[in-house]
Amino acid sequence: MRVVFLKSAQAELDAAVDYYAGHASERVAEAFLQDALHTRQRLIEHPEIGMAVSKRLRVLAFRHFPYSLIYRHSEDTISIHAIAHQRRRPGYWAGRR
Repeated sequence: MRVVFLKSAQAELDAAVDYYAGHASERVAEAFLQDALHTRQRLIEHPEIGMAVSKRLRVLAFRHFPYSLIYRHSEDTISIHAIAHQRRRPGYWAGRR
C-alpha cells in the first residue's frame, strides 16, 4: 500500500514537529513523529480503521497526541489530506484534493 501526503498535510506534520521541538523538547518532537508514523502504519495495515467523516474521507486519531490523520484510501493508495490538531476548527481541510 502506497501512502502519499498532500503538500498541506506534510506542512502540518513539519509544523507540529517544529512546534514540539521549540516549545517542549526534541524528545517530545521525536515522540510526536513516532506517534504519527505508528498511526500511518495502522492505516497501511487496516485502511478502513478510521471513522468516515464524509463520503470520501476518514479520520484516525493519534494514540498519544491531540492530532488526527485525515485520509482517503483506494485499493492501492492512502492519501493523507491533513494532520489535524483536534482543537483546530473542524473540517478546515474539507476542500483539499
